[in-house]
Amino acid sequence: MRRLSPCALASAGIRHYIFSSRYDARASGVHDVSPRDEGDFVYAGGAQVIPGSHPLPLYHPENTVTRPLVSPYLPSPKRPHPYFMHELPELPHFDTTKPIVYTVGTMKERIVAPVFNLKNEVVHTRELDPFIFGFYPHTVEMSKNVAYWLVRCQNFSSMWDYETREIWRRAKKNWPNTGMGMARVSDRKNHSYPWGGHSSPAKPWNMLMPTMDVRTWSKSNRMLVTLKLLQGKLQVVENLTLVEPTQEAYLELCRSMNWDVRHNGGGVLFMDGGSRLAPSSEYDRSFFFGSFFNGRNKLVRPTLLCDEPYDYNRSSSKQKTKGPKGQKNPIPINRFNAYDALTHHLLVITEGALLQLEDELFAHKLSILPPHIRAQLPENGFLDSAVLGDVPPPLQTIQVEAAGRTEESESVQYSAFYDNPYKPWADEGEASYTVDAADGSVQRHVRSKKASWKMLS
Repeated sequence: MRRLSPCALASAGIRHYIFSSRYDARASGVHDVSPRDEGDFVYAGGAQVIPGSHPLPLYHPENTVTRPLVSPYLPSPKRPHPYFMHELPELPHFDTTKPIVYTVGTMKERIVAPVFNLKNEVVHTRELDPFIFGFYPHTVEMSKNVAYWLVRCQNFSSMWDYETREIWRRAKKNWPNTGMGMARVSDRKNHSYPWGGHSSPAKPWNMLMPTMDVRTWSKSNRMLVTLKLLQGKLQVVENLTLVEPTQEAYLELCRSMNWDVRHNGGGVLFMDGGSRLAPSSEYDRSFFFGSFFNGRNKLVRPTLLCDEPYDYNRSSSKQKTKGPKGQKNPIPINRFNAYDALTHHLLVITEGALLQLEDELFAHKLSILPPHIRAQLPENGFLDSAVLGDVPPPLQTIQVEAAGRTEESESVQYSAFYDNPYKPWADEGEASYTVDAADGSVQRHVRSKKASWKMLS
């Protein structure tokens, strides 16, 4: 400890503060810890190697050893993406279900991804749509997604407010400050008192559920999926199913597929949409029940879109609504989003999910095209429809297929009725209907003459 006698400090009073006991225990910086062995920090020429410094983070705790990638190549600035760019002659190859259109932000390289079965073997390859998986990421768009998700996932119900306007009292406080046994309390209209307000109060103006539109959500989600692809962290599997719906079977599958779902592991984000021949908008039931594991894993729906936002209380008084202000249909928790995509190492997508993503984004893809390109779509066969019989009908999800077969088998039940929708009237093609919303009547006109009868009126 450095101590100086008071007589030595008498000449200069400033040093008394510098060498006071508060500053004595502190080291004087780097000179106390760095040795001076005859050549400390001496430049030894251009070929000098400073130990511990390398341009690549070789000893970073999350490297390709602790977080192994699933892409066939490592990401490198020498290749546009770490997946295949051509079919492999020794593996069967499957094309996309919708025609590929290279829109504005897409990378103009083919993306051919290997498809794994649940034994961790590559069984075939699959072409990925560059509109979804080749949409080059933009940081601003992805930050909109993650900012929305962090605000949306707050528990707005717990952010209560001091609210005294819910209960009416005649006066502010009817007792004096002293002598009544209740000194310096307020008017006791708060939640703290059993006779106070029991309802949740109105939220302050800044407690606002954020709004996300479909275009921004779709764009940022496609950029995030592309980011996972560019990082080599996208794995396409045939399907996700378990032998039995238990955690043991789930962990055995994760062990055989090298999926690290521990808390301190990389984490896996699953997008389950069924297999290629049986796509499903619902989860595989055994995998869903088995995936309830307390680790870093999440199961999301096979969609990148969201619903249009609505707010039925936009113009209402701020005091009337109990819930958070703003959008009343927030995006559900089990959707693909930026936060989960960045906190989970791998993104595992089934082939049925690829089919559903291509199907739901096909109209978006065509509407993004400029009009002079859009005019060329019919003659190039991009708008061939299964309704007109130009192309074989596409494979729908098993829910839609089951609904169609149910309707087909139950259509006989309408045959006894006069307004059978499966056997329309002879003049149905020339008929038009007008609906009067005031009295709820429907009028039918054929060739501008009224053809409805009293029951329809």
